[in-house]
Amino acid sequence: MTCPSEDGSLSEDDGLLWTILFEPHHARTLLTGKSGTVVAVPDREWSGFLEKADREGVSAVLFYHLRRYRLTDLCPPEIVDILSRRYHANLRCNLRIIGALREVLARFQKEGLPCIVLKGMVLAERIYPNVALRGMSDVDILVRKEDLFRADACLVRLGYTSRDSTVARATGNPPGYLASLEYRQDGASLLNLHLHWHPVNTSVPATAFVERIDLERLWEKAIPARIADSEALMLCPEHLIIYLCEHALRVGHGFDRLILVCDLYFAIRIFEGRIHWPEVIAESRRWSLDRFVYHALTIVKGYTGQTAIDVCLAELAPATLTLWERIFFRMQRNRRGVRGSGYFLHLALHRGLLAKMRFVARTFFPPRQILLQRRAGWARQSATSRYVARIREVSSHLWALIAAQVRRTRDS
Repeated sequence: MTCPSEDGSLSEDDGLLWTILFEPHHARTLLTGKSGTVVAVPDREWSGFLEKADREGVSAVLFYHLRRYRLTDLCPPEIVDILSRRYHANLRCNLRIIGALREVLARFQKEGLPCIVLKGMVLAERIYPNVALRGMSDVDILVRKEDLFRADACLVRLGYTSRDSTVARATGNPPGYLASLEYRQDGASLLNLHLHWHPVNTSVPATAFVERIDLERLWEKAIPARIADSEALMLCPEHLIIYLCEHALRVGHGFDRLILVCDLYFAIRIFEGRIHWPEVIAESRRWSLDRFVYHALTIVKGYTGQTAIDVCLAELAPATLTLWERIFFRMQRNRRGVRGSGYFLHLALHRGLLAKMRFVARTFFPPRQILLQRRAGWARQSATSRYVARIREVSSHLWALIAAQVRRTRDS
């Protein structure tokens, strides 16, 4: 760890934000001089610290650690106050979502509909130290595909409607693409509900591994959990780790925010001693996600120094990295992920030039029903117009990736 510079600069490279998140017991050393007095830091630097915390989705975790480890005296009172307000705003929002979700889970339980709660809500309630730390924009629930019509009927009776497609149409989506429906109530309901029938949900084809995931085993190993004051299921620790690795490396993420590192960090901590790492290794290989798990845990190790994952990293380490994997890791340089960089890892999973070309082609030209479900407004356009819009969308993302890599190369 390096201390602030003589002028008190909190540059992105000094590790203060990461230290408060993952090694808070070292934070006091970073913000005090040799005499033990607090280093004066310019206001503009603290402003940048706040902006980065918001951008990375970790403001609530920072406030929690500052308070828990008695570090609030190291920061200006106004900074602590802002973080406190964001923490409590997160708490109020999550409690309202919990209230709305309770009604859904109670109805599912009454109808005998088993469900697995994924991502945000289960992380907030069962993985993070308290419910305020993990913000969420939606709630993801996994049901069996054969239960979709019953689940849809339950939600309709509660006043929810599917906004992007219908069960009849969406269940015809090809494997490896969108595998969820988005439900909302009319009015002021905070609950934006995604009803999944497969944990992998994307408009960029995940055909390299999606059909290798054993859904029956996922359900068999799921564990009971009390979520939103209701009885539900969550993924077992081993499957949760694999799922969070895959989720963090999706094309729409690529570890672009620190909250994705926190998800894995807190999951590993909460299940420490209970995760059967040989099972993580075996399952990730069966599901063709072993390289994803290796890459994701390598990133987590780089941020957090977590040693519990060492046996997994040693076992899953590939003999060599492909060109596309090396490009991805170059884009993770200086602990700054780039949104969309996970595309290079997906590309690396496809062996051979022809397979890679097919993957790129399917990225630009997904099936018609995927385009229609992803962008409801495109339904009014001709097929040609929809695909032109898709080409522009993908091209803009790829151009942003290239520009980011050029900037990284220039700055290094």
